[in-house]
Amino acid sequence: MSHNSLDLARTLHQSGHRLTPQRQIILDTLCETGGHVTVAELYERVHGRFPAIDRSTVYRALDFFGALGLVSAAGIGGATVYEVAGQGEHGRHHHLVCRDCGDIGHVPDDLFDDFAARLRDDYGFVADADSLTISGLCRDCGVGRGEGGKG
Repeated sequence: MSHNSLDLARTLHQSGHRLTPQRQIILDTLCETGGHVTVAELYERVHGRFPAIDRSTVYRALDFFGALGLVSAAGIGGATVYEVAGQGEHGRHHHLVCRDCGDIGHVPDDLFDDFAARLRDDYGFVADADSLTISGLCRDCGVGRGEGGKG
């Protein structure tokens, strides 16, 4: 995963902020992980290379990037994981997490457009469907139980 297509400095400047070296290091490290990384994992990688960056700086940077829409968070496997938002081969996406093997699949954001519209039309509810995580069984684990989908 890469953030090279993002003009981070311009994005921050337009929002009245500046790109600090710490923010750049944290975002670079997040990109290097490929996403789906916990704060603890990200902190270990950052701190291992740049010991002056503490855990609270990593938390603040992730919150800051999240508020700007540059980083997204998802609850997967009982933990909050982070990734660069809308980047890479999956673009904006949601997660399918297998409760048996832990595999994480991706589904495009637009798959839920009709669902969100129905919630709005039928229930008057405007869903915040920025980061959905749906647990269940992946194709391989479901087939072993006779529950697999199309193959």
